[in-house]
Amino acid sequence: MKLLKQSCTVRRTLLSTALALGAFAPQAFAGSYDGTQITLVEMGDLHGTLVSHAAVLKNPDGSERQVEQSGGLARLKTVVNTIRADNSNTLVLSVGDLTHGSAEGMFTVGDAMMAAINAMGIDVFTPGNWDFGYGAGVFRNRFASRPPFPTIPPNIRPMAAKISCADIPVISGLTDSASGYACSENTANTRPNPTPEGFGVIKANFPVISANLYNDAPVPNHNRVLDPYKIFTVDGVKIAVIGLTAAIVPQQADTFNIGLRFTQGVEELPGLLKEVKALGADIVVVQSELGMSQNLKLAASFKDIDVMYSAHTHEVTSGALLARRDQTVRTTPGQPLNRKERSMLRHGAAIVVETNRDMYVGRLDLNVDRGHIVDFTWEAIPTDASIAEDEKMAKLVEWVEEPFVAGKDGKVERHTFMPGGYGMNTGARGLQLTDDLDTVVGHTDTLLLRHHVLEDTLNNFIADAIREVTDPIVAASGIPGWENGVDISMANGFRFGNAVLPGQDITLRDLYTWFPIAPAVNVGDFSGQSIQKSLDTILGAVFDRNPFLQRGGWYLGLSNMTQKIDLRNRPFSSSGGRIVQTTIGGAPLDLSKRYVFASCYGHGNPLDEVCRTSGGANFRFFALADGDDYSSALALVDPQPLNGPVIQGARVQQVAPDNFLHPVHALRRYLDSLPGRMVSEAQFGANRGRVTTVDSSISGNPAEDSALQIDQPNNTPDPTFVQPPFGAGPKFFSGRLGDRVDD
Repeated sequence: MKLLKQSCTVRRTLLSTALALGAFAPQAFAGSYDGTQITLVEMGDLHGTLVSHAAVLKNPDGSERQVEQSGGLARLKTVVNTIRADNSNTLVLSVGDLTHGSAEGMFTVGDAMMAAINAMGIDVFTPGNWDFGYGAGVFRNRFASRPPFPTIPPNIRPMAAKISCADIPVISGLTDSASGYACSENTANTRPNPTPEGFGVIKANFPVISANLYNDAPVPNHNRVLDPYKIFTVDGVKIAVIGLTAAIVPQQADTFNIGLRFTQGVEELPGLLKEVKALGADIVVVQSELGMSQNLKLAASFKDIDVMYSAHTHEVTSGALLARRDQTVRTTPGQPLNRKERSMLRHGAAIVVETNRDMYVGRLDLNVDRGHIVDFTWEAIPTDASIAEDEKMAKLVEWVEEPFVAGKDGKVERHTFMPGGYGMNTGARGLQLTDDLDTVVGHTDTLLLRHHVLEDTLNNFIADAIREVTDPIVAASGIPGWENGVDISMANGFRFGNAVLPGQDITLRDLYTWFPIAPAVNVGDFSGQSIQKSLDTILGAVFDRNPFLQRGGWYLGLSNMTQKIDLRNRPFSSSGGRIVQTTIGGAPLDLSKRYVFASCYGHGNPLDEVCRTSGGANFRFFALADGDDYSSALALVDPQPLNGPVIQGARVQQVAPDNFLHPVHALRRYLDSLPGRMVSEAQFGANRGRVTTVDSSISGNPAEDSALQIDQPNNTPDPTFVQPPFGAGPKFFSGRLGDRVDD
């Protein structure tokens, strides 16, 4: 692939994209201090993204702009290098979802990302929920610094073998020994059954910390999988960085957390704060993948937290937040702190910041006087085309990309992803990638992006694609009760995925950023009651007023369904959940009726589950006649025979067929069926009314002014956030009575 080489001067955007500076220099502090200035560089939730892509960026005033080029590791490297050159007292922090989120990441179980990110110069990292997506064996071998290091399972080895440390090109000043670059794979330490040479995963060459991740069974002397914190001394200032990984992993695919145990980190924090303070820490940073809601609550609850580096929710704090037990306020981007904000900082408020994927790099400049933060400036630096790509990192990324794009002979290297239970690849088993990632598969005249918490164009399109592709196969199956085909489909409320702007081509690379996991498309029938309860549970996890009951992720995309929901007044015990009305095919949902539901199945999960909904029957998979050809004939097949539970210890049984239909296959088939392969605003516009908010306290359930009106301005420190961090619903659900809604 041809990487864009930008020759423009590096700029820093504060109040306007036209404000150009020679470096990412800190804004002048309002006061005059003789203390130390320390810079924290923050890169969160990179999601396996190696190359530049289109994006919708948020301006400091909360407005948005669409850009054709943003992100990519080469741009991130430029920003990191520039900040380090500007202030030698710099720490580079990273938290959340590093290795998962792209085709390159998935088909190499993260090695593609690790080969490049190991050259970024990260000082400390805390993993996110998707870093467990290749299983505990890969996670431990990649991120843990102490045993156990399990043997890499047979199904993982072909992917892990795609990139070896020995293959990485030596680039002067980046991957040579003089630059400090190190690459290693765990093979010798997996006795008595070692991973064969060449089949190990690439290890992180930087410290990895988490205080709330444990071995499920006690390991002598080391029940934690990772160290809980790391202490740095920067120009005489001791900085403790405590890590908290995502607590939601056990709620995801069952194969993600075999042998692991997660906590919320709340009970561990008091002891850890006391411990690092006893070791002389002046400044305490907590970098957490728990998400903005929980992180704000933690930051406000523990006075010894100075900085909360938040990740997981992909929010952008254009203005840093100051969180204290009694209130949370948003500072003004590009402006010095006002008197109230200085008073909050002086009286123990924590600085809370978050960035969104590779589209921003956070710069937090701290002025530290006698061990205390007395002032700070913050900027979420957008990595748009005004930032030149670092040529050395661009060269390394181009090398990583070579196997995924067509060579001069027009051929592309085969890649295979085999989920748990598939074993070594002795043929076309599992998900096959045989096309150039830059293959144009469609076009759009509307924005395709997961951009809203309730409904957006992209999830509508994905849900419709799965239903339209599977419907005729189900209708012709002859299964009693399925004669009318698929009643509903849904798309997961993921936050990740590249934007495709109006007028742009859709590429295969884009499809894999929308579905960088390998579920099998499946179908079953469910009672209306089980569907309704599942959707109410998901809404509760998105909008719960108790932040520790929020799961994270946005609401689902719905196909052939509409819903009216009340987020202000519900739920009450007398009114059921937040859903006021659901229709399927234009008719009200019947709780006693059974509906045919097609979506996706996470390998290793129970055989009654379709897209986060359990309790189904007549479970079937869709199989391609030719695993190399997404357009080949489809068949409806039974699950593979099981011998006991799907997961038995560390062993996962294969359930789906060898050539299972993947969501990316379904998207390509659907695009081929559209006129001109065009995703149109007329059909998939962002607010098509599939989900509407209403006021159920008024007769007739009148619609709110906007289909996305969720009381954000009155229930958030930043009205530009996508998701209300303090939830939605009756005020007393927050645990407090009275008029306050922000606690």
